[in-house]
Amino acid sequence: MKRNNATRSWALAALLLAPGISVVAADDPARRVTLEDPIPVDKNRVGLSYRAAFNITARFKNVGNVGGGGRGPGPATGGDIDRFYDDGYNRVDISGNKDGLTWFWGYQNASQVPGNDTLVMHSSSPTAVNTKPIDDDPQNGFELTYSRELGRSEKKDWRWGVEAGAGWSDINIRDDRPLASGVRTIADAYNLGGVVPPPGHSGTFEGPGPLIEDRPNRTITTSPSGSVILGARQFDADLFTLRFGPYLEIPIDDRFTFSLSVGPAVGFINGEFKFNQQVSTGGTSKRQTGSGSESDVLWGGFAAATIRYAINDRWSAFVGGQYLGLTDYHAKAGGQEIELTLGRTALFTLGVGYTF
Repeated sequence: MKRNNATRSWALAALLLAPGISVVAADDPARRVTLEDPIPVDKNRVGLSYRAAFNITARFKNVGNVGGGGRGPGPATGGDIDRFYDDGYNRVDISGNKDGLTWFWGYQNASQVPGNDTLVMHSSSPTAVNTKPIDDDPQNGFELTYSRELGRSEKKDWRWGVEAGAGWSDINIRDDRPLASGVRTIADAYNLGGVVPPPGHSGTFEGPGPLIEDRPNRTITTSPSGSVILGARQFDADLFTLRFGPYLEIPIDDRFTFSLSVGPAVGFINGEFKFNQQVSTGGTSKRQTGSGSESDVLWGGFAAATIRYAINDRWSAFVGGQYLGLTDYHAKAGGQEIELTLGRTALFTLGVGYTF
């Protein structure tokens, strides 16, 4: 009986003390468990930067090689062709050069009649030359970027993800260096058929007049010097670029980070090439002008390095450098050509970023 009474006493005491123990446990910080929502991590960032491009070089090719635009000596063979020379002309008359003869011809000097029943007309032009590479650094523009964080290390807080960039550069390259070249001379001999050319004869389309053949016997000679090309060659273009690739961002301290990115790139260029130059050859001077435009898609890749400074949790400022390698671009105008080299382009960027 005593043992049963003791058991009932302990049970009654436990029931009476249980509310007090609960209160004490609730007041003990070591015994409390609080569940809080995790702090969200901003993984998106956009940036806008000024972009300066260096080492975009141009080489102007076939300078001086300009077609006559219908005002030259024409092909070496064939008749019924309007042919123009420095010292004369042989053209199609009103009869359509019936029987291979024309009275629509003229010449300037007695020395053009060598006495072998021919009349010789000449056309001199500079031999084509290629300029040395030239650039007009820097080429100004801007770039818009977007990056998305995909992961980070817990210990060192290294971050990685993907980055895309869309940029534009305003390319302007001008070359006004004087150039020296050789002389190419065409000498076309026309059979007179016994005609004695009147001094300084100048025939007309309607005629009539003395008839000579309209098919030349051509001789071409060249000399290594004798021409001077003065004037300017100008190239203007809009270059749009897209790039995409992975990035790795490494913290330097609480404010500064360093990042690397690499990947493929593509460019779209729309350019205009024009020239206006004076060519002096063998005592004669000619004005050469022309223009042409060309659009093209260029392929390549990029590598970039960026140092970023965190102004606050959202805003940052950054400075960076990029290597951009794209395929070459070509455009032609009036027989001349520009070759634009974009395979070793260096880019400097300075801008601001916003994280969200």
